[in-house]
Amino acid sequence: MIERLAGFQFARAGAVAGGRAPLVLLHGSGGSEDSLRGFAQAVAPDRPHLALRGPLDWEGGHAFFRRNPDRTLDRADLAAQAGQLCGFLAALVVEGHPPPLLLGYSNGAIMATAALLRGAGLSAGAVLLRPLSPCAGEALPPLDGYPALLLGAVADARRDPGDTPQLAGQLLQAGALVTARLLPGGHALGEADAQLTRGWLAGL
Repeated sequence: MIERLAGFQFARAGAVAGGRAPLVLLHGSGGSEDSLRGFAQAVAPDRPHLALRGPLDWEGGHAFFRRNPDRTLDRADLAAQAGQLCGFLAALVVEGHPPPLLLGYSNGAIMATAALLRGAGLSAGAVLLRPLSPCAGEALPPLDGYPALLLGAVADARRDPGDTPQLAGQLLQAGALVTARLLPGGHALGEADAQLTRGWLAGL
């Protein structure tokens, strides 16, 4: 069932008891609220999942922010959409949830990063799958102790091999607790992504 909160459409799934921080799932370009639900169930069956639908129509599906015609990030739109996502995260806490964990893939990983930089206190950590810095080369606001897992891939046709290490370095300089890996394979998620994410979440 699709619900609405703070301007976002989303679906709930997963465990509902125990008071565990929920996962907020942010899909990639052209995806939907269904795109990451299987992955989330595989890595964190003991947590509730809130699977968001990106607010923009994109490539036959949805996205969380726009790109320019040359595929660079539309930073003005990204900033505006990050503000909207922070409003959603704040509304979750008002609803009674503990601060959630962000789990974003590709377009959703960039969106999650932009949101945590805008309001790190609104989430308890982030899994960033095939990430890209929303502000390459810039100093980040303080992120003292913020836990983040970054998983890139060496044969990713949509990313430069240096993108994940670059963002990891920015987050480390800001004081975040960063685990970063470059995996074999391409842009699609694989079993190694699931294993590493499962272990990282279990260790929180």
